[in-house]
Parts: sequence; structure tokens; C-alpha cells
Amino acid sequence: MQAEIHQTVHGGAKQSGQTPVVLPLAPGQYNLVLRLQGYEPYSGRIQVRDIQTPLNIELTERSATRVAWAQVNSNPKGAEIIVDGNSTGQFTPSRIQVPTGLHTVTLKLNGYQPGKRTFQASEGGTITVDVPLHQ
Repeated sequence: MQAEIHQTVHGGAKQSGQTPVVLPLAPGQYNLVLRLQGYEPYSGRIQVRDIQTPLNIELTERSATRVAWAQVNSNPKGAEIIVDGNSTGQFTPSRIQVPTGLHTVTLKLNGYQPGKRTFQASEGGTITVDVPLHQ
């Protein structure tokens, strides 16, 4: 993992290296940045107090699932929203979060035949899914 340390006072010089790394630092406050492919970058302030100040920082893995949104509407409204066979616990009209990709939404409302639509969700986008229900 790539580690970068910046001194916060007097615009100190930047030091960097691959972890595990030992950097010669005087006591004081520093900004620490850690980067590793597949993980969320870490950025934070650290306080170096002693001759040796060990730091153990846990990185958070980046989600492999990219997020998209679907605005699900029905006529009449109030239908249960089921995505890929799993109930979302939400009812129309609702904006629901889904992974990017192809999905099938099923809407169920008492007194009506279930309605189905297949849609493609793009990362960061919102797609409108309108499903008319028939008695």
C-alpha cells in the first residue's frame, strides 16, 4: 500500500513509501494518506510523540457492487415492490436502491394481477419504472 505523510506545520516536506514502512519523523502532527487498489483511501491526522510511534490502520474494502436507483411507480399506487424475487419492504411510488445491472421488478397489490417489468440500472443513475396493474 502507498503511504504518504505530510507535516501540517510549516509546510513540511512530503515523505512516502510502501507499507510496512518506517519514516524518520520528528515529534509533531502530520497528515497521513494511505492508498491501496480495491480499498477506500484513508486520510487522517496523526500525532507522533515518541522515537517510535507504531500505527496500525485498517482500510475499508471498496464495494464491488455499484449503486443505481429505480423510481418505481404503479397505477394504482400502494403496490408492494419486489426486485429479483426479494421484497424491498417498500410500496409504490418509491425510489429504491439497486445494484447496477439488469433487474426484474414485480408489483403486488391485493385485488390486482401482479405486474412485472425488466429494467437496466446504470451506476449513479435513476431509472423510472412505470408498471400499470390490471384487475
